[in-house]
Amino acid sequence: MKWFKCFVAGENFPGELINEDHTVGFDTTRFVQAESAEKAEIIVLAKLKREESLRLPADVSPSAEAKVYFEDILGVSSNEIPETQIGFTFYVMGS
Repeated sequence: MKWFKCFVAGENFPGELINEDHTVGFDTTRFVQAESAEKAEIIVLAKLKREESLRLPADVSPSAEAKVYFEDILGVSSNEIPETQIGFTFYVMGS
């Protein structure tokens, strides 16, 4: 299997993720091992759904406008893989 570096962006998430009153977006990078770029995308999406940083408080409903997309997926060598996954960079939408 190959290693992939996935550049991921999210838009229109509830601001409650970061204690904001407005919708927020995020950028992150994830490294995964997969058979292809397409499978890497599937794996990363599944992992993001389990991320604590993207978990909404119990009293907050998910936004129908929220979306996640991949800006790029690159094949990389194993020596480029960091020991720990990178976190999220959140921002207020429209700022």
